[in-house]
Amino acid sequence: MLAPLEKIASLITEELNMLWQAHEAVGLKGYMSLYTLDIQVPFRAKSPGILFWFNRDETADAVQQIVHYYNQGILPNSTLLLNPIVHSKKTGKKAKYTNEQDEPDIYTPLGSGIIWATSLSLGIDVLSDESTDRIWELNVFASPYHRGDNERAGLKIIGFCDEAQAPVEDGKSVTGCRELYDIANITSEQYASFYMLSGISYLTNNGLFQHPFFESLFPKGVLKDKASRQKLIEDNSINVQKALDAAYCWNSYEHHHSLYKKFGTNPDDVEDNLKFFNLVARDVELFDATGPMRKDAEEMFEFIVPGLIPRGAVTLIGATGGTGKSSLAHLLCIMASVDYDLGEEAPRWLGQRLAIEKCKGICVYFSGEDGPPIINARAAIFDQRGRARRLMFQRTDFGEGVSFSQHMRRLHKIPDVPIMVIDPARKYLTGDENDAGVVSEFFEAIEEFAIQKSAAVVIVHHLQKGANPKSAPEVLDLLRGSQVFIDRPRVVIGMFRDGPYTVVGLAKNNIPPNLGMVTDERVFARDPKNLQLIWLPGHEGIRSANLSEEELLKIAEAAKKTGH
Repeated sequence: MLAPLEKIASLITEELNMLWQAHEAVGLKGYMSLYTLDIQVPFRAKSPGILFWFNRDETADAVQQIVHYYNQGILPNSTLLLNPIVHSKKTGKKAKYTNEQDEPDIYTPLGSGIIWATSLSLGIDVLSDESTDRIWELNVFASPYHRGDNERAGLKIIGFCDEAQAPVEDGKSVTGCRELYDIANITSEQYASFYMLSGISYLTNNGLFQHPFFESLFPKGVLKDKASRQKLIEDNSINVQKALDAAYCWNSYEHHHSLYKKFGTNPDDVEDNLKFFNLVARDVELFDATGPMRKDAEEMFEFIVPGLIPRGAVTLIGATGGTGKSSLAHLLCIMASVDYDLGEEAPRWLGQRLAIEKCKGICVYFSGEDGPPIINARAAIFDQRGRARRLMFQRTDFGEGVSFSQHMRRLHKIPDVPIMVIDPARKYLTGDENDAGVVSEFFEAIEEFAIQKSAAVVIVHHLQKGANPKSAPEVLDLLRGSQVFIDRPRVVIGMFRDGPYTVVGLAKNNIPPNLGMVTDERVFARDPKNLQLIWLPGHEGIRSANLSEEELLKIAEAAKKTGH
C-alpha cells in the first residue's frame, strides 16, 4: 500500500529526523541538500537544476519544498532527491553597493553518518532473497522498492556508521556506499549513488519507483521517538570496513552466492579459497558438492531457540501422547510470530530465550490432527493480546491432486520462513510410516525447504505404542516407523513423563558442541491452566547432566595411569 498524499509530509519528516540523528551520532552537524538534476536522465523532473540547502532546524522548510515540487503525486513528478552528505557552510559577503553582487555561500562536504545504496530491478529483473540476505548479514537495513504491481522492484539500503565516512571523489556518496551496491548485486549502475526518499514516487527512465514507508526498513516501533531512534542507531552501527571486506570478497568470488556463503568475508582467506575453486575447474556445482566450509562456518549456524532449534535443519520432537508436544510446538510458532517492541525481553521456550531477531517473516504450522476449535482455544491461552500476526495455519488438504511435497514447493515463494512445524509427521506421509521410501520422500521435501529457506523445520512425531522411556536418549529407539525418522533429523528432542513432571532433553544432536547445545535433561512441571511447562529451579530442574571438564580430566588422568 502506498503512502497517502496527506501523510507524505510527516513520513518525510520522520526519515529526515532519523538521518540527522545518525549524523549527529558521529559528531556531524551542518547542512544537507535537496536537488533535481540539470538533465532528464536518469530522473525526469519538471523543474531541473533545483538546489535547496537546509540544516536540522530548517527540516520543516525542506519538507515543504519536497511536497511543493512533488506536484501532488501527479505526473510528471518533479521529485527532489536528497544528498545525505553533511556540509559546512561559509556565508558569502553581502554586496555593499547596488551595482555589485552578493558573494555566494560556500558549502564544503564533511561526511556522513550513514552509508546507502539504491538498487533497482530494471526490466524483467527480479529481486532475489539472496540480495537481501547478504545486506542484512552485515547489520545493514534493506527493504524493497515498488514499481506498479511489483512489490519487489529493488532495494533501499541504509547502514548506520560508527564513525563519520568521508565523501568519495565523485561527491555523490561516501566510503561504503559503492560496496553496498556491489553486495546487493542488482544491476542499476545509473541509480546506485542517489538517495531516494521514502513515501514519494520517482519517475525514472525505467519506470515509476517508490519505497512506500521508511519505517519498513526497521523493526516495528523503533521510529516512535528520539530515544528509540537513538537506541536503534547505537545497537546497529557498523564499522564500514566490514562492508568493504564483504564487497571485496563478493567481487573476488565472482558474485557466486554459494562461494560467498561458504568462504565468508575475510579478505585474508580469498587467495587460498580461490585456489580450491580453481581445482574444481571453477565449476560452482562441483564446488558445492565438494567444497569445504569456511573456517568460521559456526558463525553461520543460526538458531531460533539457542541450543535447541537450529535454522536450516530439521528438528524432531518425539514423545508419547499426553506430554504436551503439540502445545509446545504451537507455543513456539506463536512466540516466533510476534513483533516484539523495542527493548522487550524475549520469551523463553523450554528454558531458552527465543532468538527474536531471527524470527522475521511468516511462521507456518501444519496441524494434521487438531482442528480450528482446539487451535483457537490454545491460541487464546498462549496469545491473549492477539499479537501473533505472522502465523500461517495449514491443514492436510492442499487441493485436488496436490501432494504434500508439491505444496511445499508452493511455499518456497514466501520470502522468509523462520520456522515451520509439521504436527504430526504421519498425517503428511503419502503411505506407510514404516516404509523407508515413503518417509525419505517426506524428509527430502522438508530438508530442501529447510536448507533453501534457512528455516527451522520442526516435526512432531509419536513413539511406539506402550513406550515408557526413562531418559531422553531412550526416546530415539522408541520412535514409531522407519529408521529414517532416526537418521534424517539433525536434532531429536525427547519428551517423557516422570510422575507429575515432564522431562525434556536431546535424544540426538548432530550440532558441534561448541555452539552451545543444551546437553542436560530438564525437568518441568505442567501448568494445566495455561498449558505451559515450568522449568524447576536449581538442581531439581536438571537431570543426567554431563560430566564437568574437571571430572573428565580426572577420568582421563586415571585412564593413563591404568593404561586404559
